[in-house]
Amino acid sequence: MTDSQETLVKALVAAHDGGPLVGPVDAALVPADMAAVYAMQNSVIAGIGPVGGWKIMAGAQGDPICAPIPANRFFANGAALDAKTHRHFLAEVEVAVLLGADLYGAPNRFEVEAAIASVNPALEMIANPFTDRDATPRNLQLGDLQSNGAVVVGPALSNDIRATLAALPVSLLLDGKNAKDTATGASWDDIVAALVWLAPHAEARGFPLKAGQTVITGSRVLAPLAGADLVEGRLGDWGKVSARCTY
Repeated sequence: MTDSQETLVKALVAAHDGGPLVGPVDAALVPADMAAVYAMQNSVIAGIGPVGGWKIMAGAQGDPICAPIPANRFFANGAALDAKTHRHFLAEVEVAVLLGADLYGAPNRFEVEAAIASVNPALEMIANPFTDRDATPRNLQLGDLQSNGAVVVGPALSNDIRATLAALPVSLLLDGKNAKDTATGASWDDIVAALVWLAPHAEARGFPLKAGQTVITGSRVLAPLAGADLVEGRLGDWGKVSARCTY
């Protein structure tokens, strides 16, 4: 049984890179609230490397839930991912934004909009480092960078897509077959509002939003990988993103 916070964090980092699965975990080590969740995330990031971006659920009620994502978990369109070693088991299609300028202090919505260089399609691969994910407390999964395993970022899309985001057709395809689709999601205003909240939050945690970082804004559709080789996310006719997985 994992018996200290430092040991737990090291075990989580190792498990995402093929080390032993984690569990059971002493109940005393499970984050009791979001402050403790974010403290654990900070410790996990410290054990991996620099921040390359963030994940946040745009359009959520109340304060969004977020997590920094290590730079080494971002990949270019068409990347080959080692899903076995890194324990990816679920794929999500997301709308991402690439920052073209730093965001410090408490920016307003106009400053946030000006800092966004592009909207991009993205795949997030969810990974499981636990012996029994279903029995793992939610706050522990949130502390594990919200189960992030990898992010694949597609090419920049036309800015005209911003007006369509709330009713954007999104599809997830596995080996060319449609696995899930939707036509609802966070609007452009929702995404901008999420970044208005995130900027001071990220800076207070020591990881300010910087030019070149990518922020993914919440799952539109998701499905188990189920051994699929080719994973594709399509944002209607606007564009797509893909990755290949090995197991």
